[in-house]
Amino acid sequence: MKFPNLSERFDTEDIRKLREYNSLRHSKMSHQEILEDIRQGAESFMSEFSNCR
Repeated sequence: MKFPNLSERFDTEDIRKLREYNSLRHSKMSHQEILEDIRQGAESFMSEFSNCR
C-alpha cells in the first residue's frame, strides 16, 4: 500500500487514512519490529522538530 494522499487541512478523514495505512504496514510485522518502527519514526520527528525551534 502506498502512503495515503492527505488533504491540506488535515482532517479526521486524513487521520483515518493514516491509521489504516499503519495498520496494514504493521500487520505483517512482529511486535518487536513494530516497536522499532515507531521508535525510528519518533526519532525522525524529534530531529525535525528540534530544527524548527
